[in-house]
Amino acid sequence: MKFSFSGLKTDTAGDLIESFRDSINNSFQLFCIQYQVDLDYTKEGEPAAILNSFLTEFRRHFDGKLYVIIDEYDHFANELLSFQTGLFSDIITKTGFVRKWYEKIKDGTSNGTIGRFFATGVSPITLDSLTSGFNIATDYTRFETFNEMMGFTEEEVRFLISETLADVSADGMEQIVEEMRKCYDGYLFSPHSEEKLFNSNMSLNYLSAYLETHRPPDRLLDASIASDYSKLGKMFALKNKSSNYEVLQEIIEGKEQTAFITAQYSLKEKFDKDDFRSLLFYLGYLTIDGLYRGGVKLKVPNYVVKELYFSYFETLLKEEYKYDLEVSNIRLALEALAYEGDNTKLITCIETVLASMSNRDSIKTFRRTQVRGTFLMDEKYIKTICFTLCMLSKCYVVESETEANKGYSDIQLIKRPGIDVDYYAMIEFKYLSKADGKEENIARKLKEAKEQLMRYSNSPKFKGMDNLKKWAIVFVGDECIKNEEL
Repeated sequence: MKFSFSGLKTDTAGDLIESFRDSINNSFQLFCIQYQVDLDYTKEGEPAAILNSFLTEFRRHFDGKLYVIIDEYDHFANELLSFQTGLFSDIITKTGFVRKWYEKIKDGTSNGTIGRFFATGVSPITLDSLTSGFNIATDYTRFETFNEMMGFTEEEVRFLISETLADVSADGMEQIVEEMRKCYDGYLFSPHSEEKLFNSNMSLNYLSAYLETHRPPDRLLDASIASDYSKLGKMFALKNKSSNYEVLQEIIEGKEQTAFITAQYSLKEKFDKDDFRSLLFYLGYLTIDGLYRGGVKLKVPNYVVKELYFSYFETLLKEEYKYDLEVSNIRLALEALAYEGDNTKLITCIETVLASMSNRDSIKTFRRTQVRGTFLMDEKYIKTICFTLCMLSKCYVVESETEANKGYSDIQLIKRPGIDVDYYAMIEFKYLSKADGKEENIARKLKEAKEQLMRYSNSPKFKGMDNLKKWAIVFVGDECIKNEEL
């Protein structure tokens, strides 16, 4: 018996119960067709009553046991968590119809009608909410044995490439694997496992495009997956918005994330940073990067997920500071750099954002009402804004502080799969306050930036790149004073 609870209507309580009822009745009907049996069960009323009637009829016609598989058992619940927490609470309380339905599943296992029950989902919030009615299940999410169950290993990806692209060369294989590793790899569900996994949906989307067009997809993230990931903003608004946005700021700044992964928690209880980081882990926005003092280290798994964070971050910046800068203008600025070797439009975009922020009383605190984190105007501040804007471009893969020759370059704009540009870029920022913006200080900062760029560009990764543009940029306050190309 197979159920899937994706795509249920969640606009109102009535819509939800009706679509839930329709979904389970469809599953019952398909079961009867598959096993060529006519079961006279109740098809109207409460979902729990329908299930109970079906199980009773099943026992009358079958000597064996029923095996129940539920796909996306909490999909609709996660939808409700995003914007209707009241309705969520209503459906999973002791009198809620979802709680009652799972209680009937439990009763079926107790009386021997159901032999095994297997469900896939995401959110431990739902597990906790159902636990008193359905407390007989084991959560395998972080079992080392099952680490490789819900994704592709690199060996499997290589096999898929060889089967999909039969004439791929050895060099072509390595190039494709490297591109997919950067964009889709990195998932680890157990800190005791070593095999990191590729996102299976994204990987198949990539290979499907390659099969049709002989090149990577124009969009690294499949549209159907992107719609799921668009719920990121709603997750940050869950429960403790201020604390959640502090986590976002830390992720944007590249700070290491650590947590004790929450196995089960309830909306009725506290919701702290560990709980929120755990939710991001379950949703695939963070993944395990090793053990840390009894807990785990977490990181953004890959470039595609990083893009999602920065896209959302830019939306928050614009909402807060109301700057007059359209995404289309940012993309035009990056295209001017990519195909004309001109970075002046990008500098103008950065100045526009900084000027809007400088005009606010809260210049020293980013999103004071929600993040409460200090975000002082300095080189790191300038770099974060530039990085955020560059991430909106589809011309490049954007890297920041990548190790090169015992140093770190601020921004690198490098090749994006499937996109050929005329110029790549390396940018080093320096900052001075208006009070310190004297000529001798500006000259000193500019010299430092140029020396760093020369050292970084001589690293093996960049040495010999004739189309690599290198810019040393000095800001004084919110204004770019020097923008010199090496």
